[in-house]
Amino acid sequence: MQEHETWQVLDATKIQTYMRCPRKFFYNYVLGWKSEIPSNHLVFGSAWHMAMEVLLDKGYTAESCAEGFNLAEKYIREFFPHEWDTGNAPKTPANILRALPMYCNTYKEDDFEVEHIEVAGSVAIGENKLLHFKTDAICRDHRGVFSLEHKTGSRLSSSWAAQWRQKMQIGVYSHVLYCMYPESEVYGVIINGTFFANEPKRKKDGELYAGARDTEFKRVPCRRTLSAMEAWLVETEEIYDRVQNDYNRLTEATEDESILKAFPRNTESCSDYGQCPFLDYCSVWNNPLQHCEEPPVGMEVDHWDPRKADTVQEIVEL
Repeated sequence: MQEHETWQVLDATKIQTYMRCPRKFFYNYVLGWKSEIPSNHLVFGSAWHMAMEVLLDKGYTAESCAEGFNLAEKYIREFFPHEWDTGNAPKTPANILRALPMYCNTYKEDDFEVEHIEVAGSVAIGENKLLHFKTDAICRDHRGVFSLEHKTGSRLSSSWAAQWRQKMQIGVYSHVLYCMYPESEVYGVIINGTFFANEPKRKKDGELYAGARDTEFKRVPCRRTLSAMEAWLVETEEIYDRVQNDYNRLTEATEDESILKAFPRNTESCSDYGQCPFLDYCSVWNNPLQHCEEPPVGMEVDHWDPRKADTVQEIVEL
Protein backbone atom coordinates (compact mmCIF):
# COMPACT_ATOMS: atom_id res chain seq x y z
CA MET A 1 0.00 0.00 0.00
CA GLN A 2 1.15 3.52 -0.73
CA GLU A 3 1.36 5.64 2.42
CA HIS A 4 -1.11 8.52 2.61
CA GLU A 5 0.05 11.88 3.97
CA THR A 6 -2.47 11.72 6.82
CA TRP A 7 -1.20 8.42 8.25
CA GLN A 8 1.23 10.17 10.59
CA VAL A 9 -1.16 12.96 11.54
CA LEU A 10 -2.27 11.45 14.84
CA ASP A 11 -4.69 13.19 17.19
CA ALA A 12 -6.78 12.18 20.20
CA THR A 13 -9.65 10.94 18.02
CA LYS A 14 -7.40 8.62 16.04
CA ILE A 15 -5.59 7.38 19.14
CA GLN A 16 -8.90 6.68 20.90
CA THR A 17 -10.12 4.72 17.87
CA TYR A 18 -6.90 2.69 17.89
CA MET A 19 -7.34 1.98 21.61
CA ARG A 20 -10.86 0.65 20.99
CA CYS A 21 -9.93 -1.41 17.96
CA PRO A 22 -6.78 -1.26 15.77
CA ARG A 23 -8.66 -2.84 12.86
CA LYS A 24 -11.29 -0.08 12.98
CA PHE A 25 -8.41 2.41 12.95
CA PHE A 26 -7.14 0.63 9.82
CA TYR A 27 -10.46 0.95 8.01
CA ASN A 28 -11.14 4.52 9.17
CA TYR A 29 -7.73 6.15 8.92
CA VAL A 30 -5.42 3.93 6.87
CA LEU A 31 -7.89 3.09 4.10
CA GLY A 32 -9.90 6.26 4.82
CA TRP A 33 -13.27 4.52 4.52
CA LYS A 34 -16.34 6.30 5.82
CA SER A 35 -20.07 6.35 5.08
CA GLU A 36 -21.22 8.34 2.06
CA ILE A 37 -24.05 9.69 4.19
CA PRO A 38 -22.82 12.53 6.43
CA SER A 39 -22.97 11.93 10.16
CA ASN A 40 -25.57 14.20 11.71
CA HIS A 41 -23.74 13.95 15.04
CA LEU A 42 -20.52 15.33 13.54
CA VAL A 43 -22.23 17.98 11.40
CA PHE A 44 -24.43 19.13 14.27
CA GLY A 45 -21.47 19.19 16.65
CA SER A 46 -19.51 21.43 14.29
CA ALA A 47 -22.52 23.72 13.88
CA TRP A 48 -22.89 24.07 17.66
CA HIS A 49 -19.17 24.88 17.89
CA MET A 50 -19.70 27.72 15.42
CA ALA A 51 -22.51 29.13 17.53
CA MET A 52 -20.40 28.82 20.70
CA GLU A 53 -17.55 30.71 18.99
CA VAL A 54 -19.84 33.69 18.49
CA LEU A 55 -21.04 33.68 22.10
CA LEU A 56 -17.49 33.46 23.46
CA ASP A 57 -16.28 36.17 21.11
CA LYS A 58 -19.18 38.64 21.34
CA GLY A 59 -20.89 37.86 24.61
CA TYR A 60 -24.13 36.24 25.75
CA THR A 61 -26.57 38.57 23.98
CA ALA A 62 -29.65 38.19 21.82
CA GLU A 63 -27.66 39.51 18.86
CA SER A 64 -24.92 36.92 19.41
CA CYS A 65 -27.52 34.16 19.64
CA ALA A 66 -29.04 35.24 16.33
CA GLU A 67 -25.66 35.42 14.62
CA GLY A 68 -24.58 32.08 16.05
CA PHE A 69 -27.81 30.42 14.96
CA ASN A 70 -27.52 31.76 11.41
CA LEU A 71 -24.00 30.35 11.08
CA ALA A 72 -25.03 27.00 12.53
CA GLU A 73 -28.13 26.62 10.38
CA LYS A 74 -26.26 27.58 7.22
CA TYR A 75 -23.62 24.95 7.93
CA ILE A 76 -26.17 22.20 8.66
CA ARG A 77 -28.10 22.98 5.47
CA GLU A 78 -24.95 22.28 3.44
CA PHE A 79 -25.44 18.63 4.42
CA PHE A 80 -29.08 18.14 5.39
CA PRO A 81 -32.22 19.72 3.85
CA HIS A 82 -35.24 20.68 5.96
CA GLU A 83 -36.89 17.36 5.13
CA TRP A 84 -34.23 15.49 7.12
CA ASP A 85 -34.87 17.35 10.39
CA THR A 86 -37.48 14.92 11.67
CA GLY A 87 -35.12 11.98 11.33
CA ASN A 88 -32.20 13.94 12.78
CA ALA A 89 -34.11 15.20 15.83
CA PRO A 90 -33.31 16.36 18.42
CA LYS A 91 -30.11 17.56 16.74
CA THR A 92 -31.75 20.10 14.44
CA PRO A 93 -31.41 23.83 13.72
CA ALA A 94 -34.70 24.50 15.51
CA ASN A 95 -33.30 23.08 18.73
CA ILE A 96 -30.13 25.15 18.37
CA LEU A 97 -32.37 28.23 18.09
CA ARG A 98 -34.07 27.24 21.36
CA ALA A 99 -30.85 26.20 23.13
CA LEU A 100 -28.75 29.32 22.58
CA PRO A 101 -30.77 31.71 24.81
CA MET A 102 -31.17 28.88 27.33
CA TYR A 103 -27.40 28.48 27.41
CA CYS A 104 -26.90 32.21 27.92
CA ASN A 105 -29.37 32.25 30.78
CA THR A 106 -27.82 29.17 32.41
CA TYR A 107 -24.32 30.62 32.32
CA LYS A 108 -25.11 34.32 32.67
CA GLU A 109 -22.75 34.47 35.66
CA ASP A 110 -19.73 33.39 33.56
CA ASP A 111 -16.86 35.71 34.38
CA PHE A 112 -13.86 34.50 32.46
CA GLU A 113 -11.57 36.00 29.86
CA VAL A 114 -11.32 34.17 26.55
CA GLU A 115 -7.68 34.08 25.45
CA HIS A 116 -7.95 31.79 22.41
CA ILE A 117 -10.79 30.34 20.34
CA GLU A 118 -10.53 27.24 18.12
CA VAL A 119 -6.78 26.70 18.37
CA ALA A 120 -5.19 23.84 16.42
CA GLY A 121 -1.63 22.64 16.06
CA SER A 122 0.76 19.94 17.18
CA VAL A 123 2.46 19.19 20.49
CA ALA A 124 5.46 16.96 21.19
CA ILE A 125 5.07 13.90 23.42
CA GLY A 126 8.59 12.62 22.81
CA GLU A 127 11.50 12.85 20.41
CA ASN A 128 10.12 13.01 16.87
CA LYS A 129 6.65 12.18 18.21
CA LEU A 130 3.87 14.70 17.62
CA LEU A 131 0.19 14.68 18.47
CA HIS A 132 -2.11 17.05 16.63
CA PHE A 133 -4.88 18.78 18.53
CA LYS A 134 -7.73 21.26 18.34
CA THR A 135 -8.96 22.93 21.49
CA ASP A 136 -12.27 24.80 21.42
CA ALA A 137 -11.37 27.67 23.74
CA ILE A 138 -8.69 28.59 26.25
CA CYS A 139 -10.01 30.82 29.02
CA ARG A 140 -8.81 32.38 32.26
CA ASP A 141 -10.56 33.29 35.51
CA HIS A 142 -9.79 33.35 39.24
CA ARG A 143 -9.08 29.59 39.14
CA GLY A 144 -6.43 29.89 36.42
CA VAL A 145 -6.22 28.92 32.76
CA PHE A 146 -8.55 26.22 31.48
CA SER A 147 -9.61 24.64 28.23
CA LEU A 148 -13.37 24.85 27.58
CA GLU A 149 -14.42 21.97 25.34
CA HIS A 150 -17.92 21.89 23.81
CA LYS A 151 -19.64 18.51 23.59
CA THR A 152 -23.14 17.71 22.36
CA GLY A 153 -25.42 14.80 23.17
CA SER A 154 -29.03 13.71 23.41
CA ARG A 155 -29.17 12.50 27.01
CA LEU A 156 -27.26 13.40 30.15
CA SER A 157 -26.17 10.45 32.28
CA SER A 158 -23.72 9.69 35.07
CA SER A 159 -21.63 7.56 32.70
CA TRP A 160 -21.33 10.49 30.30
CA ALA A 161 -19.87 12.67 33.04
CA ALA A 162 -17.59 9.90 34.35
CA GLN A 163 -16.01 9.07 30.98
CA TRP A 164 -13.95 12.27 30.89
CA ARG A 165 -11.86 11.51 33.97
CA GLN A 166 -9.48 9.20 32.07
CA LYS A 167 -10.21 10.19 28.46
CA MET A 168 -7.27 10.47 26.07
CA GLN A 169 -8.65 13.81 24.83
CA ILE A 170 -8.43 15.29 28.32
CA GLY A 171 -4.80 14.27 28.54
CA VAL A 172 -4.02 15.97 25.22
CA TYR A 173 -5.83 19.19 26.19
CA SER A 174 -4.05 19.21 29.57
CA HIS A 175 -0.66 18.58 27.94
CA VAL A 176 -1.25 21.53 25.61
CA LEU A 177 -2.06 23.81 28.57
CA TYR A 178 1.05 22.75 30.50
CA CYS A 179 3.14 23.42 27.40
CA MET A 180 1.61 26.88 26.89
CA TYR A 181 1.45 28.13 30.49
CA PRO A 182 3.38 27.82 33.77
CA GLU A 183 2.21 24.97 35.99
CA SER A 184 0.94 27.41 38.63
CA GLU A 185 -1.48 29.00 36.15
CA VAL A 186 -3.09 25.82 34.79
CA TYR A 187 -6.49 24.89 36.22
CA GLY A 188 -7.42 22.09 33.82
CA VAL A 189 -10.11 21.17 31.33
CA ILE A 190 -13.83 21.90 31.57
CA ILE A 191 -16.19 19.83 29.44
CA ASN A 192 -19.03 22.08 28.33
CA GLY A 193 -21.85 19.64 27.59
CA THR A 194 -25.19 20.44 25.95
CA PHE A 195 -27.88 17.75 25.71
CA PHE A 196 -30.52 18.57 23.15
CA ALA A 197 -34.20 17.69 23.31
CA ASN A 198 -37.23 18.58 21.23
CA GLU A 199 -39.43 21.22 22.81
CA PRO A 200 -41.48 19.38 25.43
CA LYS A 201 -45.16 19.83 26.13
CA ARG A 202 -45.87 21.74 29.32
CA LYS A 203 -48.74 22.14 31.71
CA LYS A 204 -50.75 25.35 31.75
CA ASP A 205 -48.55 26.67 34.56
CA GLY A 206 -45.42 26.08 32.47
CA GLU A 207 -44.24 23.03 34.39
CA LEU A 208 -43.03 19.96 32.50
CA TYR A 209 -45.18 16.84 32.52
CA ALA A 210 -43.80 13.92 34.51
CA GLY A 211 -41.01 12.21 32.57
CA ALA A 212 -40.64 15.04 30.06
CA ARG A 213 -37.26 16.65 29.61
CA ASP A 214 -35.90 19.74 27.90
CA THR A 215 -32.42 20.67 26.70
CA GLU A 216 -29.91 20.38 29.55
CA PHE A 217 -26.43 21.72 30.24
CA LYS A 218 -23.61 20.18 32.25
CA ARG A 219 -20.02 21.28 32.86
CA VAL A 220 -17.52 18.70 34.08
CA PRO A 221 -14.16 19.92 35.46
CA CYS A 222 -11.22 17.60 34.72
CA ARG A 223 -7.95 18.37 36.49
CA ARG A 224 -4.64 16.50 36.19
CA THR A 225 -1.54 17.07 38.28
CA LEU A 226 1.93 16.99 36.79
CA SER A 227 2.51 13.52 38.26
CA ALA A 228 -0.70 12.32 36.58
CA MET A 229 0.50 13.90 33.33
CA GLU A 230 3.81 12.05 33.60
CA ALA A 231 1.91 8.76 33.72
CA TRP A 232 -0.28 9.89 30.81
CA LEU A 233 2.79 10.77 28.77
CA VAL A 234 4.40 7.36 29.29
CA GLU A 235 1.19 5.53 28.42
CA THR A 236 0.50 7.73 25.39
CA GLU A 237 4.02 7.18 24.03
CA GLU A 238 3.46 3.45 24.39
CA ILE A 239 0.24 3.62 22.35
CA TYR A 240 1.94 5.89 19.81
CA ASP A 241 4.70 3.29 19.40
CA ARG A 242 2.13 0.53 18.92
CA VAL A 243 0.57 2.49 16.05
CA GLN A 244 4.00 2.91 14.44
CA ASN A 245 4.74 -0.78 14.92
CA ASP A 246 1.51 -1.68 13.15
CA TYR A 247 2.44 0.64 10.28
CA ASN A 248 5.77 -1.19 10.04
CA ARG A 249 4.02 -4.56 10.01
CA LEU A 250 1.70 -3.27 7.31
CA THR A 251 4.63 -2.48 5.01
CA GLU A 252 5.65 -6.13 5.19
CA ALA A 253 2.12 -7.52 4.67
CA THR A 254 0.81 -8.74 1.31
CA GLU A 255 -2.62 -9.59 -0.02
CA ASP A 256 -1.46 -13.18 -0.59
CA GLU A 257 -1.34 -13.84 3.14
CA SER A 258 -4.42 -15.42 4.68
CA ILE A 259 -4.34 -13.13 7.74
CA LEU A 260 -3.41 -9.48 8.21
CA LYS A 261 -1.33 -9.35 11.39
CA ALA A 262 -1.06 -5.56 11.40
CA PHE A 263 -3.85 -3.63 13.13
CA PRO A 264 -5.47 -6.69 14.76
CA ARG A 265 -9.15 -6.87 15.61
CA ASN A 266 -10.46 -6.13 19.10
CA THR A 267 -13.55 -8.30 19.09
CA GLU A 268 -14.79 -6.92 22.42
CA SER A 269 -15.58 -3.45 21.05
CA CYS A 270 -17.78 -4.31 18.06
CA SER A 271 -20.89 -2.91 19.72
CA ASP A 272 -19.38 0.17 21.39
CA TYR A 273 -21.46 3.26 20.52
CA GLY A 274 -23.76 1.06 18.46
CA GLN A 275 -22.70 -1.56 15.96
CA CYS A 276 -19.34 -0.92 14.30
CA PRO A 277 -19.84 -0.08 10.59
CA PHE A 278 -17.08 -2.55 9.73
CA LEU A 279 -18.43 -5.52 11.71
CA ASP A 280 -19.71 -7.39 8.65
CA TYR A 281 -16.36 -7.08 6.88
CA CYS A 282 -14.35 -8.07 9.95
CA SER A 283 -16.53 -11.15 10.28
CA VAL A 284 -15.53 -12.51 6.88
CA TRP A 285 -12.29 -10.75 5.88
CA ASN A 286 -9.25 -12.12 7.69
CA ASN A 287 -7.00 -10.12 5.40
CA PRO A 288 -8.71 -6.91 4.24
CA LEU A 289 -5.77 -6.17 1.91
CA GLN A 290 -7.49 -8.60 -0.48
CA HIS A 291 -10.51 -6.28 -0.64
CA CYS A 292 -9.17 -2.75 -0.24
CA GLU A 293 -8.82 -1.56 -3.83
CA GLU A 294 -12.14 0.26 -3.49
CA PRO A 295 -14.54 0.88 -0.60
CA PRO A 296 -17.72 -1.19 -0.17
CA VAL A 297 -21.07 0.03 -1.45
CA GLY A 298 -22.27 2.95 0.65
CA MET A 299 -18.78 4.04 1.65
CA GLU A 300 -16.25 6.45 0.20
CA VAL A 301 -12.58 7.27 0.66
CA ASP A 302 -12.03 10.41 2.71
CA HIS A 303 -8.87 10.55 4.81
CA TRP A 304 -9.53 12.46 8.04
CA ASP A 305 -7.05 15.28 8.57
CA PRO A 306 -7.42 17.11 11.91
CA ARG A 307 -5.27 19.96 10.55
CA LYS A 308 -8.16 20.97 8.27
CA ALA A 309 -11.07 21.20 10.73
CA ASP A 310 -13.84 23.61 9.64
CA THR A 311 -13.75 25.80 12.74
CA VAL A 312 -9.99 26.38 13.26
CA GLN A 313 -9.06 30.04 13.78
CA GLU A 314 -5.50 29.83 15.12
CA ILE A 315 -2.51 27.50 14.56
CA VAL A 316 0.23 26.89 17.14
CA GLU A 317 3.19 24.48 17.22
CA LEU A 318 4.34 23.41 20.69
